[in-house]
Amino acid sequence: MLAAHLPVLLLWAALTEPGEMWHVLLPLAALTVAARLPGGSRALRSLAGTLGLLTCSALVVHLGHGATEAHFHFFVVVAVIALYQDWALYALTLAFVLVHHAFVVSPDDGGDSVTRLLVHGGFVLAESAVLVLFWRANELSRAAEQRARLSEQQARGAAERARQELSVGQDSVQARIDAADRIRADLIGTVSHEFRTPLTSIRAAALTLRKRGDRLDEPRREQMWDAIIDGQARLERLLENMLLAATATAADPDASTAVDAVAAEVAMVVAAQRGSAPVSVVVEPGLQARIDRRALHQVLENLLDNAYQHGAPGSTPLVAGGADDRGVWLTVSNEGRVVDLTHKGRLFEPFTQESSGATRDREGIGVGLYVVRRLVEVYGGSVDVQSDIGWVTVEVRLECGQESSPRTPVPVG
Repeated sequence: MLAAHLPVLLLWAALTEPGEMWHVLLPLAALTVAARLPGGSRALRSLAGTLGLLTCSALVVHLGHGATEAHFHFFVVVAVIALYQDWALYALTLAFVLVHHAFVVSPDDGGDSVTRLLVHGGFVLAESAVLVLFWRANELSRAAEQRARLSEQQARGAAERARQELSVGQDSVQARIDAADRIRADLIGTVSHEFRTPLTSIRAAALTLRKRGDRLDEPRREQMWDAIIDGQARLERLLENMLLAATATAADPDASTAVDAVAAEVAMVVAAQRGSAPVSVVVEPGLQARIDRRALHQVLENLLDNAYQHGAPGSTPLVAGGADDRGVWLTVSNEGRVVDLTHKGRLFEPFTQESSGATRDREGIGVGLYVVRRLVEVYGGSVDVQSDIGWVTVEVRLECGQESSPRTPVPVG
């Protein structure tokens, strides 16, 4: 808009006052260039544009010899400068207009500068008041729109976070449902797979005693009763393992158990149950692991049962434990044939054994190692199995429990 004034004012000055306006037109051209400089700040460009437009209005009034109609240019310029919405520039504009109207003589008013100032300046001030009110209303409206947009964005963000939390919650619930379904399927499979053998033994012994008990000698009858008792004990262990597998879902964060004490206790109990030689236990005294005492008891009992079941006849299992930079380690080893570790992960699945099917040469608690894995993983640990040179070793890794001072392992048993 400022640039459009230059050719018009140049032609007007050339026709009415040739050679007298160059001292004004040249600075006006400089202001026009400054207002359009792309590298300048917005404040400087706005100031140059404001001064340029006010200079144009003054030139129009001068070239029009102070005619009233020429002063209308100020009304347009005031409205245009108001678009900058800069209070400092607008105050400069009003001061310029009032000073100009006070000192520029118009032939229409007979030289009465006071009347000219009151009339022309009054109209400019009235226009300014309307523009300021509109300006303020526009600012309030934009502020309200910004607050509304901000509130809408916050509401959308809250809704999105709620949706994500709901989705995570649904995923968590679905994961728990899937885990419960897997446990249920495992338990059903265990019941049908593992209960059959002890129930068959109990039934066979009971039927033998019922039909031919009076014809059996005392040792034979005792053998039948032992078979029934052993079958019942095996079913009891199966049930206990199944219940542990079904309920092992959350760990006690404050759990801490003395590994050496539990290992010694389990070793004596298992050896007494089987009527065999004591289990060798070499565990660091005072060793603490982050696991519930009952859970650790069941882990060791299952591992020792597995070692007796699959170890070489007459061999004695070995329980060892200590701590290193990875946490607490606990191993149960037994002499026996080398195990194929190609699919060793399957050994810790329910009712999976090294040998399965009708031709397997040993029976075992098919959920024993599965329960070991579940209990250990619940407490953030891991289980692994190694087989080398006639020894099979199951290693359990757990987090350290309460602080203890590691000492040299002391043999027990």
